[in-house]
Amino acid sequence: MGLLDRVQRELPKLHPVAQTAADEDVRFIEAQMAGYYARLDLWYQRVWELQGLWLDPDGRLVRHKGREAVLTHREFELLQFLLDHPHRYYTAAQITGLAWSDAALFPEEVRNYVLRVRKVLARLEIPCDLVNRPGRGYSLTFRNTD
Repeated sequence: MGLLDRVQRELPKLHPVAQTAADEDVRFIEAQMAGYYARLDLWYQRVWELQGLWLDPDGRLVRHKGREAVLTHREFELLQFLLDHPHRYYTAAQITGLAWSDAALFPEEVRNYVLRVRKVLARLEIPCDLVNRPGRGYSLTFRNTD
């Protein structure tokens, strides 16, 4: 759990004046962080363009340095979602709601799609890993290719 989450939990325990001031600070910090994440996402997108990673949403095709694979609809959505939000962790419930807009899916189904996407990443030799951290969720992390 992050520092801002802990601060949010502690806000109700503060004196009302301090609570108001802290709440304003938290909102300001969250807005700043959102801007930083957006900028970071743009840089990752540019790096992957330079690395030769290309996604075609219409054909659900992923291509990397001359190798390509056609993905299922859910595989493609999962990969696209994680590429759009690199180095951030999402629980199975968040993935079903944010990547697929289908909260009725079970966590086991998310694990199945994660396994399938991992195989595609390995087969295409895309230098990233789809990792799982207990209590945090899944994230796409990029390897240093220097």
